[in-house]
Amino acid sequence: MAISPKECGAVILAGGGSRRMGMCKALLYVDGQTMLERTRAVLSDFDEIILSANDPALEGDFIRVEDRRPDSGPLAGLHAALSRTEKSALLCVPCDLPKLSRAVPSLLLQAMPDEVEVLICQDGTGRLHPLCGIYRTTVLPVLERCLSQGRYKVMDFITQLPYACVDTGRTVPNEVFFNMNTPEDYGRAAPQSR
Repeated sequence: MAISPKECGAVILAGGGSRRMGMCKALLYVDGQTMLERTRAVLSDFDEIILSANDPALEGDFIRVEDRRPDSGPLAGLHAALSRTEKSALLCVPCDLPKLSRAVPSLLLQAMPDEVEVLICQDGTGRLHPLCGIYRTTVLPVLERCLSQGRYKVMDFITQLPYACVDTGRTVPNEVFFNMNTPEDYGRAAPQSR
């Protein structure tokens, strides 16, 4: 049980249209850093970091991939990253978690069972966070089938695979999974930036 950053790369999902926010969430500033910079720092232990982003303005010291199936949600970003990685698995996080800490990747890496293809976070309230997890490249055939059938719900995809949940409630505060979707969310996360 466990997987190392040598076997596992990381992907930052930043390909959404940010329609509710009205601006690119990856470029929003929280505590003097963009969300992309903050997320990249949390993943600094990984030697392969892929950025799933359709916006060419997003750049940095990572590999940027664009969706091969536009307008298909986060599964399309995950598909593009898993198709590109040289690792056997990717640790996935979205770019809009202002409270994300290094404890989350560490916990996921330590808890990854050998017998599953996907490991996702479950917070202390029991809520699942499927975009914070580890996905093995062996999920690609099922992922491609879902996308070709127009089935874009992440949990619908995951439940077709051997998967497990890691209870983060005893290790990290639930607030690490707070994601910014609206200007009001951004105001709560970074009141001084407003």
